[in-house]
Amino acid sequence: MDILLPRIVAVGIFNAQVTPKRNITENRKTTMFEIELPILEGGTSYINNEHRKITCNTVICAKPGQLRHTKLPYRCYYIHMIVSTGQLYDALQELPDFMEIANVRYIKELFERLYSLYNTGLMEDELMVQSLILELVYFLKKNFLSIRNQKGLKEGNRQVIEDTLEYIRENLTSEMDLAFLANRASFSKIYFHKLFKASTGRTIHQYIEEQRIKKAINLMMSTDMTLSQVAYECGFSSQSYFCYAFKRNTGLTPRAYTKEVAKQYSEGLA
Repeated sequence: MDILLPRIVAVGIFNAQVTPKRNITENRKTTMFEIELPILEGGTSYINNEHRKITCNTVICAKPGQLRHTKLPYRCYYIHMIVSTGQLYDALQELPDFMEIANVRYIKELFERLYSLYNTGLMEDELMVQSLILELVYFLKKNFLSIRNQKGLKEGNRQVIEDTLEYIRENLTSEMDLAFLANRASFSKIYFHKLFKASTGRTIHQYIEEQRIKKAINLMMSTDMTLSQVAYECGFSSQSYFCYAFKRNTGLTPRAYTKEVAKQYSEGLA
């Protein structure tokens, strides 16, 4: 999993009050990810062509390159960080600019802990800050998917998707495609594709390949299997296609990946 930790630029509390000469901030272009939790209602946040009244149960997730400004008053917890690649980058890019949160208390506690730990200068606290950032993004992603699923899937359909995911994970060596899985679920291919994509954010092919790559990595790290054996055990049609799919998903060939992991492990022991 290519989760690269972010470079945290700032964590703090922003407080902008209305004055006779100032009731709106200047329009600016963001250069990094900016996650904010409002702690004062009353203003309006603008990001590109979208805007939202500021409420204390809405998390704002601005991305690099967006234009934003704010109608005051505005007070918030904020996190500014730089992430340029990897799964964390993909997760942040997928989040909506404005997201209503049901468990605001939990999110507020995360921001408060980040704020209290960020400036201590202690190494253990720096590790905890990174951990809390990942926890925050994980929670926001889960919240986003939950909202999207509730809007796009009926309860019966959600159960069908969960059953399909379990079937895929337990039958990675079997031949599977959209037609087979749609027929298994008693849905048309077009409808099943839409349901699956709405639930997972991936196509059937992408999800199956991702699960096969995960299993392959586990076998490569924990057994003495050859690449040909790993490819067979993970359901790939040939070693050459396995290597192609592996590099497409991880950016490295299987052998380069194992060498890189071994190098990182040995450096960690040094």
